[in-house]
Amino acid sequence: MNNTTKKDIWIIGSLLFLSFVPSIAGVVRISQLTTGSGYTVENQRFFDDPVPILLHIVAVLVYSILGAFQFAPGFRKLYPKWHRVSGRVLVFFGLTTAISGIWLTMVYPRVPTDGDWLFGIRMVIGFWMVICICLGFYFVMQRKYLIHSHWMIRGYAIGLGAGTQVFTHLPWFLFVGGDPSGIPRDLMMGAGWLINFLFAEWIIRRKNK
Repeated sequence: MNNTTKKDIWIIGSLLFLSFVPSIAGVVRISQLTTGSGYTVENQRFFDDPVPILLHIVAVLVYSILGAFQFAPGFRKLYPKWHRVSGRVLVFFGLTTAISGIWLTMVYPRVPTDGDWLFGIRMVIGFWMVICICLGFYFVMQRKYLIHSHWMIRGYAIGLGAGTQVFTHLPWFLFVGGDPSGIPRDLMMGAGWLINFLFAEWIIRRKNK
């Protein structure tokens, strides 16, 4: 196995691993909403208005899993046509992920565990993701492929925020117990997106060297 193949496997595997827990949670949520099972007071908002959450889950599943293969250089070079076609599909599902995230943030009532900052954080993240994907698409149309890749990395990193949030919440679950609420929850949610943002910028700067 050559080094490029090993690198591709590591990149794809890492991104799929980061998508794993949110993907499982999303499939469970779809099952609950389509079968009417698992109804609680806490998730009542999803049953009352299931369209935004279902649209968001499906878009995130496609975007996170299909997108993992876009960033493996050997795979991309081996299948350039696949990269171009799937890239256009990912623009659609990435924008759907971001816009549906903004939608459900605005239409669903605030849950008791959310602090005062989380609404604003989610709105900023949603619009930032839209900007990243739109700029990525614009630059590929201009054949500025390096800049295109930078913006697509940024957009995908934000899209994987839920995966990183599993790890930012883990210390709380291990050492405190129960579900965090208020400012601690806001900070842990925000930290997931911030870590991905910083990692994306690090990757971009490495690519530029």
